[in-house]
Parts: sequence; C-alpha cells; structure tokens
Amino acid sequence: MRRSQVSYLLTLAAFLLVLLGSAGTWALLRWPAAWRGVLQRWLADQGMVVGAAMTDWIVGGVLALALLLVGIWLQRFMQLYFFRIQELTEDLRLILAATPDRRLSLDAPASLRALTTLLNQFADRHQQILYDQALQVQQARADLEEERNRLAALMAELSEGVVVCNRDGRILLYNVRARHLLDPPQPASAASREGDDTPSFSGYVGLGRSIFGLLDRNAITYGLSRLQRQLERQQQRPQGDSVSDHTGLILAAANGNLLRIRMASVIGVERTLTGFVLTLQDITATIQTSSRRDFLLQSLTERTRGGLANIRAAIEMLEQFPTMSAERAQRFHTVIQEEAAALGQELDATMRNFAGDLRAQWRFEEVHGGDLIWALQQHLTTQQELGVKVIMPDESLWLKVDSYTLIHGIATAVKSIQAAFGVTTVALRLHPLYTAQSAQGSEAGSESRRYITLDVHWPSPDLSIEAWLEWQQQVSTVDAGDATLSLREVAEIHGSEVWFQHDPTTAQSYFRLLLPMAEGQTPSSASATPLTATPPPDMAATIASRPEYYDFDLFQPSDQRLALAQRPLETLTYTIFDTETTGLDPQRDEIISIGAVRVLTGRILRQELFDQLIDPRRPIPHLATHVHGIDDTMVQGRPTIAQVLPRFYHFAEETVLVGHNVAFDLRLLARKEQVTGVHFGQPILDTLLLSEVLQPNEKNHELEAIAARLGVNVLGRHTALGDALVTAEVFLRMIPLLREAGIRTLDQALAAARKTYMARITY
Repeated sequence: MRRSQVSYLLTLAAFLLVLLGSAGTWALLRWPAAWRGVLQRWLADQGMVVGAAMTDWIVGGVLALALLLVGIWLQRFMQLYFFRIQELTEDLRLILAATPDRRLSLDAPASLRALTTLLNQFADRHQQILYDQALQVQQARADLEEERNRLAALMAELSEGVVVCNRDGRILLYNVRARHLLDPPQPASAASREGDDTPSFSGYVGLGRSIFGLLDRNAITYGLSRLQRQLERQQQRPQGDSVSDHTGLILAAANGNLLRIRMASVIGVERTLTGFVLTLQDITATIQTSSRRDFLLQSLTERTRGGLANIRAAIEMLEQFPTMSAERAQRFHTVIQEEAAALGQELDATMRNFAGDLRAQWRFEEVHGGDLIWALQQHLTTQQELGVKVIMPDESLWLKVDSYTLIHGIATAVKSIQAAFGVTTVALRLHPLYTAQSAQGSEAGSESRRYITLDVHWPSPDLSIEAWLEWQQQVSTVDAGDATLSLREVAEIHGSEVWFQHDPTTAQSYFRLLLPMAEGQTPSSASATPLTATPPPDMAATIASRPEYYDFDLFQPSDQRLALAQRPLETLTYTIFDTETTGLDPQRDEIISIGAVRVLTGRILRQELFDQLIDPRRPIPHLATHVHGIDDTMVQGRPTIAQVLPRFYHFAEETVLVGHNVAFDLRLLARKEQVTGVHFGQPILDTLLLSEVLQPNEKNHELEAIAARLGVNVLGRHTALGDALVTAEVFLRMIPLLREAGIRTLDQALAAARKTYMARITY
C-alpha cells in the first residue's frame, strides 16, 4: 500500500471517528425524553413495543448508518476527484517532460471529463509545438550535422586507427580500427585458463574515457609538450614560415600491441592547443618479422662463414700444392663439393621456410577481389583496347597484395600476348584455391597456405609448341623495358608461383598467378576445393553501418574540480547494467550473464556494449532457464566470474552505475569481492526507486510497467543486455521528469531515492 493511500485512510478514519463521537455525545446529552416518548408511541402504533433503552439503540443505529453512508460517499468522492486529480497531475508531468505523445484517460466523472478533454487538446498543441521546434532546430543545424557526419564517416572508413582527444586526454572521437588496436584481448575460455583466475586487463576505448588508460601517460604528455612548443614557435615565426605541427612516437599499448603513433594538434579559435589527434598503426608484426629476419641473417652468416672458410682453405691447398697425389687432391675436391652442396641446401631451406620474413611486406594491402578485377578490367579496356570477360564465382574474396605491381605486371604480360598472338579479348577468372596442406593441416607444424588464383585466358588457335615455349620464356623472365616487373618477379614478391598452360584441343591458353588470401579467411572443410570465404574481421567492421563513435560536444572541457555529486544528471556518464543468475537467492546463486551499455551526454552508445556469458561452475536450474533462456550448454567453456568481473570493472570505471532493482545485482557482486579483488565503489542509481520518487501513487514499478508509462518499447526482455538497454531508455526518459521535480544533481537523486519506501528492502 502506497504512503499516500495510508495517509488518506488514516485521515478518513479519524474524520469518521470525530463525527461518530460528536453525534454520540449529542445523543446522550441532548436527546429529550419527550422525543423518546413520541418515538415509542409511533413504534407501538406499528405493533412494536420497545423500552427506553432499545429506543436509544435504534436512534444510535440510525445515526451510525447515516455516518457510514456519509463515509462511503466521502471515500467515493476522494477516489473520483482527489486521487484522479493526482493521476492527472502525474500524467501531465509525463507528457510535459518525457512522452509528449501520451494522452490522458477519459475514464473520469463528467465534471472532470471535460477538463481531461481540454488537457488532451493542450497536449496535442504541445506536441505540435515541440515538433515544429525540433524541425526548426534540425533545419538550422543541418549544415553542422552534415559536417559532423562527413567527418565521422571519414574517420570510420580510414584503415588506420584514429583517436581525437581533448587536452585532458578524454576521447572525443575514434574509429573501428582504433578500437581494434587499443581494446583488451578477449579472455581465453575457462577450460584453457584453469588456475589463472586473475587476469590483468587494460582499459577500454570509449567516448569520454581517458586515453591514459590505454597509452603511456608520460609519452603522451611528452608529445603534448612538443606540440605546444611547436605551436609557440609557429606563432613567433613570420607569416609564411612553416613549422611542423605533429610529432611521432612508438609506444606499447596497454593490451601489448606495438604502435607507431603520429600525434597532431587541434587548434582552437584563439590559436591555443585544445586537443590532439592520434593516428595509430600496428607495427607488432613488422617488428617481429624484422627481428626474425635480423636473427636469420646473422645465423645464416655465421653458418656460411664456416663453409666458405673450408672451401677457401681447400682451394688454397690445391693451388699451393699442384703436385699433390690424386687421392689427396680428390679429398680436397670432395670437401669443396660437400661444403658447396651444404651451403646450397642451407640457402634453399632458408628461402623455403623463411621467405615471408625475407620479403618486404609493407606494400601489401587488403583488397576486395571484385575491386581488383574491376581495376584490372578498366586498365586493359582503356589502355590496351581489349575486350575483357570477368568470371568470379565467389564475390566475397579478399586478397593481400601489392595491387599496383600486380595490375601493371599482368597488363605487361597481356600486352605481350596481344602483340604475339593478336588477341582482341581475354577472360579474367578469380577463385579460391586451398592447398592440401592448408586444408588438412600441416604435419610438420608450418603455417598453412591459402591462395586465390587469378587466371588470364585467351584464344590461341594454330599455336605451335615452339612458339608457345618461346613466348612463355620471354614473358615470365624478361622485363618490358620499363620499371614494370615480369610475371615471375610479381609472383616472387607475393611469395607464390606462376605457370602457363596451353590446350591444343580447345585452342585456349592461360597463365595463372597464385595470390595470398587476406587473413581471417579459412576453408570450411578439409577438402582442397574452392570454397566461399568471408572478408577479414577488420575490413568487415569497416564496411558495416557507421556507428556513433564521436561526440564533439566533449571539446568543451568540464570543470574537473566540480564534485561528481554536485554535477547535473544530464552531464554525467553512466553504465547501465543487468545480470542474469541461476536463481533469486543472492546468498547462494551465481551470475551467468552480465550485460551493460554506456550512456554519455544523453545518448546511448550502442557501439560500446558489454555482453558476456559466464560459467557458474554449477548446473543451471530448469526454472531459471525457462526465464532467461540460458542453459548449461551455452555457458560451458565460458570465462568464470573471476575472469569477467575485472573486465566489467574496467568497462564501468569512472561512471555512475544504473540498474533496475539494482540492490539484488549489487549483493551478488559484493559476494565476489574477495575472489576477484574488485570493488564497485562508484555512485549507484536505481530506476525502481526513481520511479517511486516520480510516481508515488503508482502500484506497479516493474520494468515493463515503467517502460509502458514512459513510452519505451521493450525488446530482449530477460536477457542481461536487453534489460540493460531497456533500463537505459527508461532512465533517459526519467532525467527530464526529475528535473521538473526539482531533482537536478546526482546528490539530489540519491537523497530522494533513499527516502522511498522501496529503499528499505535489503537482500
């Protein structure tokens, strides 16, 4: 029973008792004997003979009945008017602050129905005014939004990682590649991490987060000081003299990646340093390859030096003693042959096993197969006036190649074909090819090799074998007289092979280049046949829909000295979270899922999510599975709570935690403090308590009921992430209502929540 209802009933009971006491006192003191006689005679005429005491009881009963009817009428009056007016007030507050499309119910007395209808008309006009204002604001900000979206799209499409920060190091913008380079690696499965329940995690990339949790603070501070000095020098230089406004760093990120960083200034309107831009390039693999190459060359040099010394010594002995016996000279010849053969085998093994490390990789880029074929087709049709037919059975192929060298090498070969055979059309065919080693696995433990074949077909009637062999030798080894490489050199650059085939029966010829497939594409079966591949993860993320990875309003620096509790609610950063468990007993049950989303400056950052299943190391009851749909097979092999909770702590650090009926979740988290060493000490808001603050007369404060009153669509209910997203929508609708109620800061919201009736519930 609500507090307002209790107060109402106590007030009504006290009022009736006062009336009853007053009436009884009057009856005892003022009831004249003559009136009693009149009543007795009237009852006698009706055939009922009663005494004086009974007459007094009859009068008292009639009076009590009259008071009861008055009380019933008063209660009905209060229900129809007093409480209905309170409901209208709360509904109007919702319309004004959160849900302008909501309308008042016409289920009311006739005297209030006309008022309700009139208020609905005002609500219609209010909604129309809001719509007109939003349209005007949208039109006024169209150019600004276009510029923002253009910049955000540009950042999202870049292959390099880009992070923009204000001077305090707070992230204002980032793209997909930056998140890939800086976010912590996903933990291994619970089975593979047995006995290692305390992993260390770096910070997360996110709007409003600090870059210093991801990169070394001292190095970034040093880079900022250099940028500041460059800006000061630029201001002191005469106009026209240029001064560098960027600096370069090589840093190890907190997740272990080695990054080459280019740091540039963001200059404000007053020519002051207001922020900085970081472009990130992962050089971990390059450094590792370079280190392996240096070690390989050093080892090869040392091994070769001994063999050459033996060969030189044998040759010197043969020169100094030309008259030595044939048997002894043969031994020196044998030494020379064996050492030369050993050196040759050593070089062959080195080139076979370490060709990838010896070959420069910096020019290679991930290219979509369709784009490569299109570029080659355009080059052949425009530059060489050839008809080109394209055969590409798989549209999802990605290659890692030097596209410029490849296109011009093939174009040179096709030009030779055109000159030698007079062809007017060629066919290009691109399809995947997996070697038997890659499909079945390497017994020797070497890396599997996956290729995409690029075939160039052309008609060749009446072609003799001699002419074919002569052309093949020429086109595969001889340059075209310019800087373009031959086909053999193009193949060597890509660590592959090229071969030629002529079929006299069909009068067709072709040459085939094996090209390396981009990382992330693997065969779907053990067969060595062409298979469908998918784009690599990084590129797939790049071509996805553009998310909101920027918040330019953060360029306005916040007052760091302002206490968190005194800051307005709309300026804070929140982590809205929810958990799913094996049951409803926080003393015994375990967490099996945590879902969370970040809210910043009134926006739900749907690209910054936390969604993790957890192995509880115990069976999940069927009753719990019926509620949230998570069974034992879904959590088997997942990380344990000791592995997940530190990650969630880093995800939620420096934010205000928000949940619905969050006391239950917090009790579960508190039980794991000793196991994980993680303590969530930040402020916490509960939408259940805030709903009671805003609507104290409502009986139902479940999440679905609150969402329905605030006009929030409920999707994904009873999943941790789904409930977190619904709670986030509800909380954002509550902030304007709290402001209308005079609750503007975090401290005020916490104080109001503590005064509610539900705040007394503990677990």
